[in-house]
Amino acid sequence: MANFNTHFVVAAGASAVVSGTLLSMEVLEPTQAIMAFAIGTFGGLMPDIDSDNSKAIGVGFTVVSLLITILLVFVKSSTYSIIEMLIMGAIVFSTIRFGLIGVFRKISKHRGMFHSIPVALIWGVSTTILMHLFFGLDELVSWIYGFMMSFGYIVHLVLDEIYSVDLGNRRLKKSSGTALKFYKLKTSKDKVQNLLIYLALVVLFLIAPDTSLVRDVLFSKEAWINFKDVLIPYDGKWFFH
Repeated sequence: MANFNTHFVVAAGASAVVSGTLLSMEVLEPTQAIMAFAIGTFGGLMPDIDSDNSKAIGVGFTVVSLLITILLVFVKSSTYSIIEMLIMGAIVFSTIRFGLIGVFRKISKHRGMFHSIPVALIWGVSTTILMHLFFGLDELVSWIYGFMMSFGYIVHLVLDEIYSVDLGNRRLKKSSGTALKFYKLKTSKDKVQNLLIYLALVVLFLIAPDTSLVRDVLFSKEAWINFKDVLIPYDGKWFFH
């Protein structure tokens, strides 16, 4: 499978394209586009926090903890005092970095269902709900952030599948099909896990914010016109504006 550097570079590049496009279409403000880029890049690293390498898990949870703590500071800075923010930040960071990591090590298995499309969607919808309910962002920005999480996550899975093809010997490696999948049904435990994952996904979609604003802004005729205007030079001149 692809190594850390490859996942980071590709996820960052793909996230830059998407967030930059949304910025050019004036769907996102500059600070929101930067956050979308960061979330997409982070999503591209997420699947490997279930790695058998304890160091990789530690790095993954540190990044998660820092990202959520920084976002908390940005969103709540106008509400709480500096001392309150320091206390809340320390609690959030410590809970995620040192509390949840032990639980995660027990329930996760590398290249299990954590490397799958439904789990990518779970992380995306969970991000949307978190942004909307906890951080108070509107439905559009919340869904975009959730999309970027799932987008980066799926970019990671696609890369792992690409690297499972040995072009030199023209064969598929044993890892082929273990990343970009919708289910795993080898054992009874796998079947129960799949059921729980899909039930969780349904529940998350039921409590997720409304999508009407997303449809109006991103899938309207005006949005398509704006996209065409930023896709190619609107005045027909290339590089000489």
